[in-house]
Amino acid sequence: MDLVEVRGDHYQIGFQIGQATADKIAAVLSPKPLSPGFQKRVAALAPIHERAFPHLFAELRGMAEGSGQDFEKLLAWNLFEQTGCTSILSLGRGGFLAHTEDGNTIFRGRLTLVKMHLPDGDTALCLQYPGELCGNAVSVTSRGLVFSINFLWPKRLANLGYNTNFLAREMLGAPSLEEAQKCLAAWRPRIDAYHWFVYSRPEKQALSIEVLVDRESAVRLEEGIHFHTNHYLHVDTRDEPQEEYPSSRARLERLSHLVNTQTTKEQALRALSDHKGKWPICRHGGEDSLTLASISVDLNTLKMAVVEGPACHPKDYL
Repeated sequence: MDLVEVRGDHYQIGFQIGQATADKIAAVLSPKPLSPGFQKRVAALAPIHERAFPHLFAELRGMAEGSGQDFEKLLAWNLFEQTGCTSILSLGRGGFLAHTEDGNTIFRGRLTLVKMHLPDGDTALCLQYPGELCGNAVSVTSRGLVFSINFLWPKRLANLGYNTNFLAREMLGAPSLEEAQKCLAAWRPRIDAYHWFVYSRPEKQALSIEVLVDRESAVRLEEGIHFHTNHYLHVDTRDEPQEEYPSSRARLERLSHLVNTQTTKEQALRALSDHKGKWPICRHGGEDSLTLASISVDLNTLKMAVVEGPACHPKDYL
């Protein structure tokens, strides 16, 4: 997997990412123009996001110019992306995050690790999809925060509102768990929904956050093992009407048999490599997408290890 290091203002960061990943972006973006209906939808959502996140619009403009792509098409790409993933968070001695990044087979071999030196002096290491803002997979920041994110499938979403790719990128600047919560609460309603595990090394605490159209459910996690897939689990969200996604429930059920409070990082990664059942945790394509990468983060050192695809030989990135 490629590792790209970028720095500068937001436009420069986007431009450098675009240049470095131009071939990957070209491989996943359709050469066809946006349909009239899609253009209308993007035109309605664009000013909402530009007013809220002008600096991220600059990042996207830089990415479009650096990669030689049409900005409107790249914006649309960021507004309507979905993935399904599995996350395990272990808190306490030897704590870790273990996560599979699952998505369309078009992304096979096309994810990138991006280390951003941000304008405010912070840094963030992010697993990045081609053409997308950083933050919507697994990220580690110099503030000591670790993020993982999984798509949710509620039936109730806003027609006009904020998109998670922009919110996830904005959250990379959060200095604390409280500020991460405030960041999400500031931008409602939402046109899509995700779950976050957020760990703060300075605070030695973690949150599980499930997002709905107009509110968030945040649970402060106790020491032990926690996992999440792609449906609502919190007491105050589990009755939210949501699309049926059998893979999500099957993976969660399987995890409940494979991991416990004594599970080590190595054992968790083996669990994420499990292939049993109709909807296995480790996916090799077909009707239920592909495991594009497996990621682990040591919560003490914040060291990230990545396996590209459903593989077994990690490469470390500092």
